[in-house]
Amino acid sequence: MSKLRRLLTIGICIVILVVACDRSPDSSTSDRPTSASSESCRLVKHEMGETEVCGQPEQVAALSPHILDSMLALGVQPAAYAESVNLNIQTYDNPTEQIPYLGQWVTTQPIGLGDRKSPSLERLAQLQPDLILGEEWNNQDEYSLLTQIAPTLLFSDTKNPDEPQSWQQDIQGIAKALGKEAQGSELLKAFEEQIAHARKALQPVVQKYPRIFLISSNLTTHVYSQPESTTARLLKEIGFEIVQPEGTKGEAEISQEILPQIETDLIIVLSYSDDSFHDWEDTVRQKWAQNPLLKSMPVSQQGRVYFVDYYLWGSHTRGPLTDKLILESLPDLLLDSVEAEEAK
Repeated sequence: MSKLRRLLTIGICIVILVVACDRSPDSSTSDRPTSASSESCRLVKHEMGETEVCGQPEQVAALSPHILDSMLALGVQPAAYAESVNLNIQTYDNPTEQIPYLGQWVTTQPIGLGDRKSPSLERLAQLQPDLILGEEWNNQDEYSLLTQIAPTLLFSDTKNPDEPQSWQQDIQGIAKALGKEAQGSELLKAFEEQIAHARKALQPVVQKYPRIFLISSNLTTHVYSQPESTTARLLKEIGFEIVQPEGTKGEAEISQEILPQIETDLIIVLSYSDDSFHDWEDTVRQKWAQNPLLKSMPVSQQGRVYFVDYYLWGSHTRGPLTDKLILESLPDLLLDSVEAEEAK
């Protein structure tokens, strides 16, 4: 570890220690808060063990878009938020514009915590939240420091490495931590209804064009197959067959040159760029149209290549609200493929 990093770590630890010492006994940051009666306390299992949470946490820090999505769906507003990248935002004072897709449901002005993989411990310590919620794969290394600030629970939305991530795998734990177990059950029921509605609406597409190939790409440096993305999971639920390039498994980098060899009825491109973290579908669409190899593909010439934003349609947010937005958008996106064919 460099000298500068050691000094920064020491400084953060001092801030946490000072804030912890300033807390009264009734607002201890241990895993056993005493601000509520024991009757309202519950043990919540998560990836780092079990933590006792008491009462209804009011100041809750969300350490990733996935956690934010789940919280908002459960009716809980964030006091602080860590985005997928560091946007250098001190306060999300205009969340509708600052937080892609999910900002429309944010009614607070959460403190910005920077990047989900290295959230600002100093800002968290200054906030003194009632509860911190994060993801194991992002925050397990700083878990012990986070628990010195407030009770901290880290979740995982994938229990089996062979299965795609899905919010259904951790929503009940998150709901229990927030005292929203009934709402968690309602979300699971609502999802089944949303899938049934989308399945009915998209039945003509499934019958005529059952095979879909999903890729994520900036069409400059990388192309990845995405058979385990959020969108792939939803399309499978609806009844589509997700095409997998021969000799690959899961998310795999592939060459643009093999794309014309893929036998598929539809292609959905989850568009991204290293220069920005969302809203790149128009740019990638233009690159596709300018590529002689790609635009010559039959599926492309027949207008059955669709471009969407990776931030929402990939695996950034992964929550009940994300699924709702995608399922509502899919009919508008795909039904034109059948309507265009019928119009010929």
